[in-house]
Amino acid sequence: MPVRLIPTEDGLAASDPYVRRFWVAALGPGAIAELLRMVNAAGKGEEVRLPRHLPQLIRAGLVEVVEGSLAVVERIPLVPPEMRWRFPPDVAAQHAAWVQVRS
Repeated sequence: MPVRLIPTEDGLAASDPYVRRFWVAALGPGAIAELLRMVNAAGKGEEVRLPRHLPQLIRAGLVEVVEGSLAVVERIPLVPPEMRWRFPPDVAAQHAAWVQVRS
């Protein structure tokens, strides 16, 4: 399936440790692994298999379906507040500290 990047100025590089630490806590390792594969494939102009976690990624605003192909954000945003309830208490504290340092 074709995949392309959605240009974004805000957010973090897909390789940033934040993505693996906090997005994995919010959506799970499988969804984030698929997200990272899609970002990588889009950057190289390659196609991907239909992601198993596509509905989750769409609901999180990380992927869109545009004209029959997938579009993935170029830079990964912070986990939105409405999804942070999924964090275990220790991860929630780490996230709060991470946000505090960067504010």
